[in-house]
Amino acid sequence: MSTHDDETGKPCTRHPDPSPTNMLALALLGSRMPSFHHDVASKLQSLMMAIDELQELVEGVELAAAAGAAATAVRELTTLFATNRALAKAPQRRPTPVGELFARAAERGGVRTTGELPPCTVEIALPSIAHACAVILDLAAGPMTLGRVAGIAGTIDGKTLVVIVTGPPGAPLPNNAGDVLALATFALEREQGSLQCDGERYVIRLPLTS
Repeated sequence: MSTHDDETGKPCTRHPDPSPTNMLALALLGSRMPSFHHDVASKLQSLMMAIDELQELVEGVELAAAAGAAATAVRELTTLFATNRALAKAPQRRPTPVGELFARAAERGGVRTTGELPPCTVEIALPSIAHACAVILDLAAGPMTLGRVAGIAGTIDGKTLVVIVTGPPGAPLPNNAGDVLALATFALEREQGSLQCDGERYVIRLPLTS
């Protein structure tokens, strides 16, 4: 089972080991995703067609506004669904600007980032790596009472991008920190990246585009 390393390159002992029971529960949920996505895609398509027909038929400002609000909600739901569906598909690497990667990760994690990253491109499967980075930003930022802010700083080391993520000092960790860090580590290592920590900082390494 994937576990991240500390600053010395040895398995991290600051975070709890992932729980086999929790990991199997997550795997059980994941095993439902292919058929779930197929069913939801069909229902969303039917709903979008029904709303389009309704907008053509309605008369009056109030009904038109209601139909418009429903159409907007469906579009937003479709976007959320597409993001989740992409994560469940086989990873496909492509060149991705690092700014785009961390913008998506911050939005998904509900975190505001400070700091700068070098203008470079990484070779990754964007859905899974954005999810992994979102998990790390979420853990670093801590609870809402601390402002949900994480610092990011990036350097280039040969053919590797190194991103250091920091959060408020002493931010408490959730009970499942070991589980989600194991999943993030798995995603990063699958794309030839890695994750290390020294307690207050998370160090993400990703391959640059050749």
